[in-house]
Amino acid sequence: MLHCYIVDDEVPSIEIISDYINQTKNLRLLGSSTRPHDIIDIISGPVKPDITFLDIDMPAINGLELAGIINHYTSIIFISAYPEYGAEAFEKDAYDFLPKPISYARFMQAIVKIKNRIQVNQKGANRVPDEYFFIKGGRKGQLIKIYFYDVLYIESMENFVKVHTIKGKFVTYLTLKELEFKLDKENFIRVHKCFMINIDRLQSIEGNQIVMEDQKQLVLGGVFRNRLIEVLNTKMVISDRINPARF
Repeated sequence: MLHCYIVDDEVPSIEIISDYINQTKNLRLLGSSTRPHDIIDIISGPVKPDITFLDIDMPAINGLELAGIINHYTSIIFISAYPEYGAEAFEKDAYDFLPKPISYARFMQAIVKIKNRIQVNQKGANRVPDEYFFIKGGRKGQLIKIYFYDVLYIESMENFVKVHTIKGKFVTYLTLKELEFKLDKENFIRVHKCFMINIDRLQSIEGNQIVMEDQKQLVLGGVFRNRLIEVLNTKMVISDRINPARF
C-alpha cells in the first residue's frame, strides 16, 4: 500500500487526483491541502506519504522550492498547467511531471514508474552489498573500479558526479539521485543537495559543518540532518543520560 498526499491551491485539481487515487488498487489517500506549508507537518508525522502530488505554481512558496525541502522524505510527482516547468521539475529529483489536465492513463503511468522503482530498491536492500562498483570514465569504453571503502564523498555537478576517493577523483555521467539508489544506504548518506558522504570516512561534525578524512569541510543541510542523526545514533557510544539527537 502506497500512501499519497496532494498539495495544490486549486480544489478541482485536488478532487480529480483524489478520485484517481481512490479508484486505484494499493493506493491510499492520506489527505490533501491547498496550503503548501501543511506538508511539513505531514512528513513529520507517524505515517509519511510515499508519494506527494505537488503543484508548482502556488502562492507563498512554489512547488519547486518546496520540493527541495521535502524530497528526502517523500517521492515527488509534480503537477502543473505549465509544461515549461518540466525541465526544472526533474532537476528537483521528481519521479514524474504531469501536465494539467491530467488523464487517468497518464496518472497510472506515473504510478507504475514509482512502483517499479520501489521494487528495485527493495530487491537491492535484500542483497549483500558488493565491495566495489564500476563507473564509466571519460574515455570511450573506459570503466573504473571503485571500492566502497575508498570513497570519501560524492559531489553533484548537475548531470555529472565527482567521486572523491583516497586514490583520486573520478567524474562520470550520473546524477547524485541515481547513485543514491544504488549505494549502501547505511554507509552512504546525503548530507546536502550537492553532497553524499561515506560515513566510514567522516571525521567530525560540529554544528552544520562536516569534516571528512581529507579535511574537506562540507555543509550539513537542514533537511538531511535527521537522517544523518538516525544513522550515527546506531554507531554512537555515549551515556544514557545524554540525548543523542542534541549534537
